Amino acid sequence: MAHPLDQYRSLFENAVEGIYRTTPDGRYLAANPALARIYGYDSPGELIAGLTDIARHLYVNPADRDRFKEQLGTTSVVKAFEAQVYRKDGSVIWISENARAVRDPGGAIVCYEGTVQDITERKLAEDRLRLAAAVFENVGEVIVVTDRDHVVQAVNPAFERMTGFAAEGVVGQRFRILAQEINDADMVRDAWDTAMSGAIWQGELWARRSDGDVFPAAVALTGIADESGQVGSFVMLCRDITRRKQDEERIRYHASHDTLTRLANRHTVLESLKDSILRADRAGTRLALLFLDVNRFKDINDSFGHAAGDELLRQVARRLKGCVRATDIIGRLGGDEFVVALPDLKEHHSALNCVDKILYAFSEPFALDEAREIYCSTSIGVAIYPEDSDSAEGLLTCADAAMYHAKSGGMSYRFYDAEMNRQAVDRINLEIDLRRAVAEGQFRLHYQPKIDSVSGRIVGAEALIRWSHPERGPVSPALFIPVAERAGLVGAIGDWALTEACRQMRAWTEAGLDFGCVSVNLSPAQFHDARLKTKVEQALADNHLPASALELEITETMMATEVDRAITILSDLGQMGVRISIDDFGTGYSSLAYLKLFPVHALKIDRAFVRELPGNSKDGAIVASVVALATNLGFELIAEGVETVAQADYLRARGVGTMQGFLYSPAIDAESFGRALSGEKSLG
Repeated sequence: MAHPLDQYRSLFENAVEGIYRTTPDGRYLAANPALARIYGYDSPGELIAGLTDIARHLYVNPADRDRFKEQLGTTSVVKAFEAQVYRKDGSVIWISENARAVRDPGGAIVCYEGTVQDITERKLAEDRLRLAAAVFENVGEVIVVTDRDHVVQAVNPAFERMTGFAAEGVVGQRFRILAQEINDADMVRDAWDTAMSGAIWQGELWARRSDGDVFPAAVALTGIADESGQVGSFVMLCRDITRRKQDEERIRYHASHDTLTRLANRHTVLESLKDSILRADRAGTRLALLFLDVNRFKDINDSFGHAAGDELLRQVARRLKGCVRATDIIGRLGGDEFVVALPDLKEHHSALNCVDKILYAFSEPFALDEAREIYCSTSIGVAIYPEDSDSAEGLLTCADAAMYHAKSGGMSYRFYDAEMNRQAVDRINLEIDLRRAVAEGQFRLHYQPKIDSVSGRIVGAEALIRWSHPERGPVSPALFIPVAERAGLVGAIGDWALTEACRQMRAWTEAGLDFGCVSVNLSPAQFHDARLKTKVEQALADNHLPASALELEITETMMATEVDRAITILSDLGQMGVRISIDDFGTGYSSLAYLKLFPVHALKIDRAFVRELPGNSKDGAIVASVVALATNLGFELIAEGVETVAQADYLRARGVGTMQGFLYSPAIDAESFGRALSGEKSLG
């Protein structure tokens, strides 16, 4: 029989738990192989030699050793004492100790002896459980746990917050959070079948709140397998996506509608038009497309400001809605252009009925604000499917062409005909050629002399742009300027004219041909360009010209837009020494009160008030009023469009100091103007 001491030694050497004996001051007296393995040492001897200060070398928190000793000193026993310790390689593990204090006959502590277990895996598992519990309690998503029969086992607090159902009212009951009457039954069945197979089902379903309301929810459903590998329970994660759906709907709406008027935008109109054409083709019916343009919208926008222009467009949209059926299509293409599509028409006159309604709707004034009403008309082009085109884009092009002819012909509406298409192609080709002209520098400036009404001497020149097309020959500004405005090229052309006029003025000055100043017309695009002052300064500096050698002509409608900003612009130019004149005076919408606010030097009487002088008494009264106004405010006066001696005599007698027109000279090229300056000092 083995000696009892040998049995105890065998237990010590082969125990699974670590066994030790230490001194109270922190040195190991004995350790078994299991303890060495737990702490990462190759043998008990290496452990005893290496750990000579347990508090500092072993415990992650040295205070744990003090706590351990305190308990032993008080009760002589420590049970399940947990702490973090370092292994030999520096890694950290959790241990659980059971220990007792060994005392001598006098009661003094001789040593400590005890056992150690590595509980790192258990602590990690506990941490995971605590984390899972914290997630379950605090996560924003709903978590519902059911058994195999879909009976609810647990719900988290988010479930109560999102659905309004109390946990005690649903736990133990069949799962009924999904709105069965709305959801697709096959989709719900597929979700449970997928989860039962051990996979995760994800999708969107309708869920229900306690008050009966339903809401869209993003759902993830998975099955949890038991020890046997069979799915024994289900976990559903559910998130309320009402806000996301609303945001998506807003995004879709804004992508398909015009923000200002809330009408369909160009893309949506074309898509709807394509669908309507397909239905008309199947049904053998016609479809009419009305293309509308708000007449003089740009003048209104410039005169009263963009806010007033936006309000006008909103009111136009509302009136159009009152002129059509619920099945008709209304859209805004951009700017002041609208379309109305009338599907399922039997006869052409049905389109004409809608045209009449729209024209009648425009006959009432538009209230831009509490104190201002304006009358505004429209031009309408009408194209018919399938007679005029068999595609949405083609139909839109035809209606646009018809509208253009209605506007240019002064008519309220026009139906499309084939000749319009040819002219529309000409306009497109003209725009292409115009872009090439800008790139290749095909423009030239001609100059119309300004004549002193008394001496007949040239006192200035107005620079007027001319275009000689390589194939078309001379192209009238009345033809290409509107195309340039629609194509967004008028600003670039105007900038070129400013630079070229200053260059030519320097050439005349260097040739000794000294006269007043050269006038350049500013477009609205230039006037509202934040870089205008810099461009003017650059043009003058590049050509070594004094600011007084340049006059800028602007229209009164341009000044009436954003009055404070216009005053700043004109003041900056005036302080430079550049002259400012108001062109076409009397034809805009601006208030005469603005004149005292703007730093201008001259008023130009529009040719419309000169043409019928001296016989038209109304024109004479207008001229007399302008003369009196200019005299009182200290402005110079220029009359344009003077073509007869009788007109010149009439204007001169009433105090108009400067004139220009065919009576004196048309606009001529720079060389001819130079000869007039050097040879003929008097032209009138």
